[in-house]
Amino acid sequence: MAVRDSKKQILLKNVNIFDVDKGIFRSNQDILIEDDLIKEVGKDSHVGEESPMEIDCSQKFALPGLFECHAHLTILINQPDEVKREILKECGIENNGQELELEKEVLKEFAREGITQIRDCGGPVKTLKTLKDEVSQGEYVGPDLFYAGPMLEKSPLTGEGNNKRWPGFTVAVNSKQDAKNIIEQISNEGASLVKTFGKFDIDVFKYLLDEAKERNLPVTHDPGPTFFHSVPMDRGIDLGIRCFEHGKSPWYVILQDDLKSEHDSLLEADPVTKEAFIDKMFSIGRESISMTKLKQLIDKMANRSVYFCPTLHVFKHYAEHPEVYREDELDKFKKRFEIMYEISCLIAKEVMKQDIKILVGQDGWNPRFTFNEMKLLKENGLSEPEIIKGATIYPAQWLGIADQFGSISPNKKASILILNRNPLEDIQNMKTAHLVLHNGKIVFQG
Repeated sequence: MAVRDSKKQILLKNVNIFDVDKGIFRSNQDILIEDDLIKEVGKDSHVGEESPMEIDCSQKFALPGLFECHAHLTILINQPDEVKREILKECGIENNGQELELEKEVLKEFAREGITQIRDCGGPVKTLKTLKDEVSQGEYVGPDLFYAGPMLEKSPLTGEGNNKRWPGFTVAVNSKQDAKNIIEQISNEGASLVKTFGKFDIDVFKYLLDEAKERNLPVTHDPGPTFFHSVPMDRGIDLGIRCFEHGKSPWYVILQDDLKSEHDSLLEADPVTKEAFIDKMFSIGRESISMTKLKQLIDKMANRSVYFCPTLHVFKHYAEHPEVYREDELDKFKKRFEIMYEISCLIAKEVMKQDIKILVGQDGWNPRFTFNEMKLLKENGLSEPEIIKGATIYPAQWLGIADQFGSISPNKKASILILNRNPLEDIQNMKTAHLVLHNGKIVFQG
């Protein structure tokens, strides 16, 4: 590795490097970093008047900087002090009574844990752009942000309550002109993707997909609350969507024939009648599912190269912490989240048996939860190499930025996580950070 200029250089020596193509570690390699890029990978033969800063990484394990693939960072903003303190505690951040800017402290913690990129799946676009600009301009340490801006659906908005605290968290798309306007706006505000959610008129939805494609914005879709989807997963795949959020999302599509017929007969029913059907489905649980239909859907996902982000952690978390709901609803929603977790795990296990790219996402804002998601994916059958790929190369590929992120390769961003222990032996070893570099700068050194 010859050095020919005086740019800032770091040489990571004798490290085992994760190969995202083969899913193995290549042993005893060197990584030469120049400014914010990886310059060379291989065995060092450095010569020259100026030597790079050398860091011995013998018996350590190098991964590309991780992606968190389903975050909602805006929720960190405009929280009351008592909530701030609780979030800081959950994230393992000590504040010692200081007044801290919550979002900045949590973003720093993401980076220090080796999560150097975040895919944000819903929030006010101007707020997210501000966070991204502050990090990129060096005002504080944090991951590179790739955001959708607001969640998009037809009125009335399912998440309208979020707009009271975070205006623009979710935006109505009731016409083709609405679709054109919002895609233009989020594109101009630096969005990297589009997040659709819940209800849509199909002609408006198709138009929105075309507008997103014109601006090279990939679309990820959450069909919405558990049943009565206007764009269910199977139809979404036919329309060209190549990423879906949440393990429970296929549930409606894979109902037993009689239950699906009953469901479809209630599409125009009043809310009380629909809620009675939903109660019935939660009481039946996994027995409502046709495994034949699930296999057919998974085959379609595989044939169309669909990515899937199960977010198992969020269902388990809310099943264990239902206190966010009113006291008179605690039992109901605790049970529902338990069933959604069970259904999501069942679906995810079957999806993992096929050649489908799984993304690692928590549906939250806590860096620790990303590692919880990895643990749950492992428990449900996903191999360690696939989990690592789901937090590195797969999100980079889906976002169309694999030329810059997702592997330790020359000319890619020098965002690298060095671990003390081998994560292929135990995925929990992802939490043994020894060194983290973000765009060529050391942000953590143990």
